[in-house]
Amino acid sequence: MDWITSGLSPLYTLGVNIWNLILSFCLGKGLSTPESFSPSAWAYVNNFLYPFFQAIAATMLNLFFYIGICRQVGNLRESMTLETGVNILIKVILGINSVMLFCKWVFEITGITGSVMISTGEFNGIEQGVLDSFQAMLHMIVGIIFLVVAIVCSATVFVTIFSRSVQLYMLAAVGPLAISCIPGGPGIQNAAGAWIKTLLTKSLSIIVIAMFIILVSKFNLTDFLSTNFLTDIVLPTRCIQNMFIMMLTAAGVKGADSFMKQTFGI
Repeated sequence: MDWITSGLSPLYTLGVNIWNLILSFCLGKGLSTPESFSPSAWAYVNNFLYPFFQAIAATMLNLFFYIGICRQVGNLRESMTLETGVNILIKVILGINSVMLFCKWVFEITGITGSVMISTGEFNGIEQGVLDSFQAMLHMIVGIIFLVVAIVCSATVFVTIFSRSVQLYMLAAVGPLAISCIPGGPGIQNAAGAWIKTLLTKSLSIIVIAMFIILVSKFNLTDFLSTNFLTDIVLPTRCIQNMFIMMLTAAGVKGADSFMKQTFGI
């Protein structure tokens, strides 16, 4: 029966290898800072996009500063005081020049936290398991299904994590525009708050993704079905368990941003 085993198992083995390879690659890249994720892309953001939007934000900062002053002067209930002027001045000083430093700090914190979580969580991907001749014959039926599920779930994780990284580059580039709205007062300064919330959501989502992947990897069919039930029926239990883990992981990676927004309101 060895020739049957060797002829039927490759699709299942290929699916396992594709999933473990893509997941390890995405985690390694996703947990890195944008600066190390793609040095060429970060150089373009840091040397061209960021200064470009910073120059635009400098003009907008002056405009919103005058708007903020006019709002305070025109407020008949609260006259313009020294404290109000100092408050607006501090907002201007802490404006667009500190955006990149803040972004780098957030990126480093989230990357380190996620890396520590993965390293201490003993995550090794899904296991193929030992297949006897009869189980290999069953994989002739479910092997192609497993491979399709592995490819779809791997593509979902790959696209989600890489699109998150691209969005981090864009957030770092347009940050000065959002921060320049702070002196404008209520309403206008909400743009800065929205930018900070989005930056934190996209950055911290990798921690949620790492935590979710570790938790799902700990699941086992015996947690939901009794051992006697699994031994009494003839099913490729390892294959079914791996498909369950892959689909649940892909759904968790896709919904990481929604989890952050619903849980922490950001």
